[in-house]
Amino acid sequence: MSRKSRFAVLLAVPLLALLLAPPSQAQQACVTFEPPLLLGTVFGAPVGQSSGDLAFTSNLIRGYVYNFRLLPAGTAFNRAYIDFAPVAFSPGQSLRTNNINLLFDFTGLSFKPTKVILSYLDLGGYENLAVNGSGIYAGELTSAPPVLGGATVTVTSSPLAPPRSGKTGTVTVRGSIQSLLIGGQELWIDTLCAL
Repeated sequence: MSRKSRFAVLLAVPLLALLLAPPSQAQQACVTFEPPLLLGTVFGAPVGQSSGDLAFTSNLIRGYVYNFRLLPAGTAFNRAYIDFAPVAFSPGQSLRTNNINLLFDFTGLSFKPTKVILSYLDLGGYENLAVNGSGIYAGELTSAPPVLGGATVTVTSSPLAPPRSGKTGTVTVRGSIQSLLIGGQELWIDTLCAL
């Protein structure tokens, strides 16, 4: 075998191994509101925070507290806290929002998310939602616009079994996503994942 042929074989083997290797796992970062975020931890006005303050960082995702947009006008800035929801909608702890928004900033991740998904429990009132600094949508999550901040928004919903009233579901955002803002009046969120 000539030197040129041996070189071609040596080059072909690693290339073939690379082509036959299984695809790598997609990158993902999640906020699950489990420890080190402790049950009962409060964010917002009761602990002296102001709108725009950093509340926590989890898996390189920064969470900031922001004013909640009221309907028909005005804002509120109350509290969010780590809680066990009164109705199981996800495993373990979750984040309960009460007239406050949380902005999840994904710019510290080592990848650029093209999908963000979260689970929610809505026991009343209305919600706020924004993507990539878009104007804040205020109303029922299930009526959110299909596009916010240049990204598509899909919301699923299932009613709770009587005698409870409310709903559970998911919010999925697809596109180039740098941030997601969400909050509510009686809203719990959990397992927020950027992919």
